[in-house]
Amino acid sequence: MMLRTAFLLLAAAHASAFTITPHTQLKVHTSGATSNTAAEYSYSTPHCRTSPLFMADTTEISIDDIKAELQQHKQDFDAKMNEAKNVSETEAIRVEYLGKKGPINRAMSYMRNLPNEDKPKLGAVVNQIKSELEGVISERKEMLQLSEIENQMKEEAIDVTQPGLTPYADIGRRHPLSMVMEKAVDIFTSLGYDTVTDCADSPEIETDYYCFEALNCPKDHPARDMQDTFYLTPDLGRMLRTHTSAVQIRQLEKRQPPLRIVAPGRVYRKDDIDATHSMIFHQIEILALDERGKLNLGHLKGTVEHFLKNMFGPDVKVRFRGSYFPFTEPSMEVDVFFRGKWLEVLGCGMVDPNVLTMAGVDPEKYSGFAAGFGVERFAMVIHQIQDIRSFFNGDKRFLEQFPHFYDEGLTSMLKGESSKAPTASTESAVAEKPKEEQKPQKKENSPPPEGDIDVSKLDIRVGVITKAWLHEEADKLFCEEIDIGEESGPRQIASGLRAHYNLEDLEGQRVLVLANLKTRKLVGFPSHGMVLCAASEDGSKVEFIEPPADAEIGERVMCEGYDGEPATENQILKKKMLDKIFPDLSTDSNGVATFNGVQLSTSAGPCVAQNKMANSPVG
Repeated sequence: MMLRTAFLLLAAAHASAFTITPHTQLKVHTSGATSNTAAEYSYSTPHCRTSPLFMADTTEISIDDIKAELQQHKQDFDAKMNEAKNVSETEAIRVEYLGKKGPINRAMSYMRNLPNEDKPKLGAVVNQIKSELEGVISERKEMLQLSEIENQMKEEAIDVTQPGLTPYADIGRRHPLSMVMEKAVDIFTSLGYDTVTDCADSPEIETDYYCFEALNCPKDHPARDMQDTFYLTPDLGRMLRTHTSAVQIRQLEKRQPPLRIVAPGRVYRKDDIDATHSMIFHQIEILALDERGKLNLGHLKGTVEHFLKNMFGPDVKVRFRGSYFPFTEPSMEVDVFFRGKWLEVLGCGMVDPNVLTMAGVDPEKYSGFAAGFGVERFAMVIHQIQDIRSFFNGDKRFLEQFPHFYDEGLTSMLKGESSKAPTASTESAVAEKPKEEQKPQKKENSPPPEGDIDVSKLDIRVGVITKAWLHEEADKLFCEEIDIGEESGPRQIASGLRAHYNLEDLEGQRVLVLANLKTRKLVGFPSHGMVLCAASEDGSKVEFIEPPADAEIGERVMCEGYDGEPATENQILKKKMLDKIFPDLSTDSNGVATFNGVQLSTSAGPCVAQNKMANSPVG
């Protein structure tokens, strides 16, 4: 203190400039050598800080010092935000300044250096600057999103004033879906089945009762998760139907067994659109009921095999596998060995007695079977179409690849030959073909076994939590926005980590995200994915599995020796893959995440539990 006073006196005596804490006045008193009169010097100085406060010593600072530094950060923030060219850049700037390690939140650490009268003011100062920055981020994001939409519209603009002339002389082609549907329906009508297509008997806008409850799916049944749909009323009472099975209930209410019906139609499900999934597709379902004992599982298998041999050719191999559907018991899935591999094509089973009871039919008196399949699936298999979206693009070049009617060239298509319609001479040649040339395939060409389900089926991505908040209705859940490098922006994911982490610990945390899971509502919150963690056996301790610091956001986590392509969201759910894979996921003695003892790694190295929790299951 004495040295500081001496320095100030020396500065005053030589009338030199002196810089001190902003917005303060310094008064220096000195006595002349020949006089007892005290000379008073007063200095008022501007803010001239050249380094941030957090690098200063523990000298007491004022609330004005902090305001000045936060304003400087805001100026830097504004400059960077003005240069941001897209939404992802604005998000990166937000994390830089408002993340848990950013300068705005770090300002709260100045509390210990403030005078007691200024300490209550610090929170208000920090919250004010944080609110201003969040407002700028919101406005900038909205402006950039609009700009991106406008640019996309300009790039995809079509001049609708151009004449609609075409160089083609023909008037068009029948759609492959129409031809496959007609072929399938014809096979069943030839067996005595009645076709049901009237709007009154097969409405596309259906009630919850006909679509779910009457088919043995009450409101809390987990099978509904596999058929997310589009609801049309707030009470979820009306919807776009998810399957044509509802037609069976309506027919049972109008007609008495025995009966046999085939019901083709359009259905809807809330699937993410990709090469094998669409929100709109077509189904065909059959129902056969007769007096109890007249129809059994053998009749069902015979009917299905007859249908598949007519669709895929007489030499097609068929196999039945046990499965589960809420409206049949027992239930089966059916595969065909076609063009060198096994393909799942339909589901079937004996009608559950509960379904008959709900429809007013006595299950002690009547029984029967039902089966259903997707028309798009059959068309893609038969015609080797790789992308389901091709059916709906309306591209005339796509439609010109197929014959006018289902029976023109279908036989040659099934055999992988030219799609030209067969002539009389070619049909005669087939009829006169010697029997020795029609020998069955040799044993070495027998179907290969199904591929194993392993960790390669999981699409695990490197991500970072960019935002986190408490779930409003669940006291054990956090809600998080996690960036995994997708163009659509961060995903929203709910995690049950409130018993193990504080909210302020989450922002900026790097994690592993299981990305190929369908969106599911957790206590009303739509969660799309899952954060992978290591947990102790009793669940008392949970730790994030962290990727290496140098791993890129969005990079896929791999496991040496397991190099397959990830499964689709529907396959993960339908095949119950998580139940088969998770038991083999654990940390080793060093806390490294492994599958069957093989490390889960990125290009930057292995992924490790946050505090290296050893020998613990991962999930």
